[in-house]
Amino acid sequence: MVKLTRRDFWGTFGIGSFWAAVATAVLGMIKLPKPSVMPEASSRLKLGPPEDFPPGTARAYEGSNLFIFSDSGGIYAISAVCTHLGCIVSRTDGAGFECPCHGSRFDATGRPTAGPAPRGLEWLEIRQAPNGFLYADATATVAKGTKWRRG
Repeated sequence: MVKLTRRDFWGTFGIGSFWAAVATAVLGMIKLPKPSVMPEASSRLKLGPPEDFPPGTARAYEGSNLFIFSDSGGIYAISAVCTHLGCIVSRTDGAGFECPCHGSRFDATGRPTAGPAPRGLEWLEIRQAPNGFLYADATATVAKGTKWRRG
């Protein structure tokens, strides 16, 4: 058996470390053209033309976690994300909302009526694009009662 000296050990260790660093750098260069962050889905939801929302319309957009309503005063969007811990609320038979996780309840305007939710559901901005279509922006909140008004 060959006895390994301290100098030989550290020399071999240094060369091994060098090649490990080179291999890591090469792998990093190979991965560089591929993005490691996936693009985020757009926060804007295309709703359609205003004519698709006659007064009395109520629609759930589950993929975007919002509800769209239309009444004689205009069209408005309410977030389906509970303000307690972020669960997704559902509509109740009595025109309100209910959180299935912790029992928060909200009235038809999103105001809390029961449970641990610290504040009401967020109202979201609705805008009309130049092409005439309506869009709801899930990241732009507006004051409760703000509606997009027809023409």
